[in-house]
Amino acid sequence: MKKTGKREALSRTRILQTALALVDREGLESVSMRRVGEELGVEAMSLYNHVANKAAILDGIFEAVLAELPPLEPASTWQGTLRERAHALRSTLRAHPNVLPLFSTRPAVTPASIIHVEQALGFLMEAGFSLRDAVSSFQVVFSFVVGHSVTSYLPTRPDEDSSPAYERLSEADFPRMRALARLEGRRDVEEEFQFGLETMFVGLTASLSPKRGKPRSPAP
Repeated sequence: MKKTGKREALSRTRILQTALALVDREGLESVSMRRVGEELGVEAMSLYNHVANKAAILDGIFEAVLAELPPLEPASTWQGTLRERAHALRSTLRAHPNVLPLFSTRPAVTPASIIHVEQALGFLMEAGFSLRDAVSSFQVVFSFVVGHSVTSYLPTRPDEDSSPAYERLSEADFPRMRALARLEGRRDVEEEFQFGLETMFVGLTASLSPKRGKPRSPAP
């Protein structure tokens, strides 16, 4: 256990910030009540006065990451607002790549996390989306941001080489993938992200009726 001088008062916020710092250094698998207690210089039992269990810490880490998002400032269009939030979320996740498995497997469950969903649904519904379509639109964009971040920034272990060996593929069977291997800078993640995001906006915008501002029902 770490020795400290004048001990700072224990609080939920301090526990979550310590847990997030631990994840940033060592990954999600390092999180346990005992280990977070050690980082704080207290017994694990002391944490239970502020967090119920390890699951509550993980939910709190999710919350702590979202707390780093800049305040919502609506743009002149819903597309502009959603675009800004997508880029802001991506930048925040990029700063904490070890939390990406958490964002791809757990929903927002604390009020401080859910408020971000509430705000997104608010400006989408003001633009004319029904509640159901606003939820779908939010989920599509959120899933894209998280998924693209996973494939772009999730760290690999030092002993792992995840680079595809395209150059070893048969030219006859994989002519396009071999051509891809010859391209310099095989993957531009920034350009790829922008392309995907703007393509989604084209589809979401087309789902709104230009006359009434209401989503059209999909064709049967």
